[in-house]
Amino acid sequence: MQNIVQTLSSPNRKTELPKKFMNLSAKAWFLTTVVGQWLFAFYVAAFYGGSAMSGDFMKWNRVLPHGYSEGETMGNLAVALHLLFSVIVLLGGPLQFSAKLRAKFPKFHRVSGRIYIFSGILISLSGVYMVFTKGTVSGWLGDVSISINAFLVVLCAFFTIRQARQKKFASHQRWAMRLFLVMSGVWFFRIGLIFWLFVNGGPVGFDPVTFRGPFLVFLGFGQYILPLLFAEIFFWAAKRKKANTYYAMSGVLAGLIVFTAIGPFAATIMMWHPRL
Repeated sequence: MQNIVQTLSSPNRKTELPKKFMNLSAKAWFLTTVVGQWLFAFYVAAFYGGSAMSGDFMKWNRVLPHGYSEGETMGNLAVALHLLFSVIVLLGGPLQFSAKLRAKFPKFHRVSGRIYIFSGILISLSGVYMVFTKGTVSGWLGDVSISINAFLVVLCAFFTIRQARQKKFASHQRWAMRLFLVMSGVWFFRIGLIFWLFVNGGPVGFDPVTFRGPFLVFLGFGQYILPLLFAEIFFWAAKRKKANTYYAMSGVLAGLIVFTAIGPFAATIMMWHPRL
């Protein structure tokens, strides 16, 4: 995040301090996101991986409807690969944004970046396969939402690679951030749902039995539209080179930090830890 700001703006006396605030806010949000995603990765590895190692694959269905079906080899393989590469993406993705790691180990950055992108595309394709073979609990709107998310992952991956090969590194970093955000869509959906339940003290705007309702429709599409929107606002704010804009963006990021912190914390207490 810090490098993205630096490539979009240059310091001067009037904007140097406000830019530092925005820079610090961006780094704090990213760190909060990384901690939350690593908690989720640990949960996925422990719950689904632990169930697989013990041979109790049916346990998957307690959380993931139709996650495992006896006799459906391809469907079960798609789910397993989806979960495995999700953990790889959640753990390895944030490392791509470490400036020190890129500077000291550029080859590692390139190799791990290829693994990250390959994993993201595989997750997306397996997710679409699961949608068409198993369906989603949220109905056809959920199917459409997931399919769009998968398309965005492939699109952002293409431009991330293209800009890197053309040595347009500032643009490459922005596309890499967009890729990171759309690949985090499912995670944003989960922490968004838990945040909503936590704030409202229960389900509001949807039926918890059928898992249908206007709020879930909003969240299904908002899980990648809203992060991308905030990213574009951030990129625009960095280009503005205005003190007031930097301060305003810092305030927006502060609000996102609160949301990003509460979601995983509540999910850990309410869902992830009790299941382990």
